Amino acid sequence: MNREEAAGILTYLPMDRVERMCTEARLSAFGNKAELCAIINAKNGACPEDCKFCAQSRTTGTPIIPAGDIVEAHRAALEAGVHRFSMVTSGRGLAGKEFELICEAAAQSRVNGLLCASLGILGFSELQKLKNAGVTRYHHNLETSQAFFPSVCTTHSFDERAMTVRRAKLAGMSVCSGGIIGMGESDEDRLDLAFSLKELEVDSIALNFYVSVEGATAVAEHLSEEKLLRIIGMFRMVNPKAELRVCAGRSHLGKSVDRMFSFGVTGLMTGELLTTDGSLPGSDLDLIQKAGLTL
Repeated sequence: MNREEAAGILTYLPMDRVERMCTEARLSAFGNKAELCAIINAKNGACPEDCKFCAQSRTTGTPIIPAGDIVEAHRAALEAGVHRFSMVTSGRGLAGKEFELICEAAAQSRVNGLLCASLGILGFSELQKLKNAGVTRYHHNLETSQAFFPSVCTTHSFDERAMTVRRAKLAGMSVCSGGIIGMGESDEDRLDLAFSLKELEVDSIALNFYVSVEGATAVAEHLSEEKLLRIIGMFRMVNPKAELRVCAGRSHLGKSVDRMFSFGVTGLMTGELLTTDGSLPGSDLDLIQKAGLTL
């Protein structure tokens, strides 16, 4: 799909036509399957970055949790029906003893199944170590378009994020990357983000709909349920072979939440999130089954 066609999905194409295209694309690539992913907030707060959508730079930090706790949380998540489990830490990038602890947790937990990590901006050698320890996928959001990025963060660049994605792929891991919708970006920014993810050939796209949190300075934009479905559909059609999961802010979809699968969604993040409320795995399983999909 070219940019003009993708822009049509965002603006003027009839909703029933968009829904039909997206359903066909999802079925072609993924059949009637969906998956749940979950995270553990392994290190929280005290972040030196100034991302306006996040409050972790303005909160007191907590020590990184023990490796055994990560392993146990991974096991419990799998028992609850979660397919992928990710270790997430705050900060520009993890290093030193804390990085070694995450590698230790990965080595202990790799027998439990698919393990992901989101540790910020890392070099190639660190990403290789993660891969060797048992991490199969690295998560690192681009967050928004290259043009809009300086409006939401000034302490690091869009290019640094994109380079981390490239390094993770070079290290042999699959990559999940995406961004946040509803921070005041334009449709052109949303198109830029979708096509940047296409250029990077990411394996999974994480869409977050921005929810204002105490301490963050970004202003949440109200987007209609129809607009959110169009945005989901655009990301599906620009990246037809990538997994497409909805993470934070799902409540913005309101009564249309059960339609997101017919607009191309293939997965949900369940359980506790980082700075906003999450959902229970049981209710998310019900949502998937109601849509006629199976894990």
